[in-house]
Amino acid sequence: MPNPTHLRPPVYHHFILLVWEERGADGQHVAWRFSLQDSQKEARIGFKSLEELTAFLERWVKDSSEDS
Repeated sequence: MPNPTHLRPPVYHHFILLVWEERGADGQHVAWRFSLQDSQKEARIGFKSLEELTAFLERWVKDSSEDS
């Protein structure tokens, strides 16, 4: 059984999430858009749908866990 005093502290990573609504010329809803900015880098990544954002986060979490 592992000794709790030897456990590594949690690793935190911060993203800034932007969410906005696109509207057509008639003012009607067209789509929700999303972007993430990594707080440790200057890069911002845009997503055309919630599904794209979710897929990115799932890959990122998996890849980050494997790097540990």
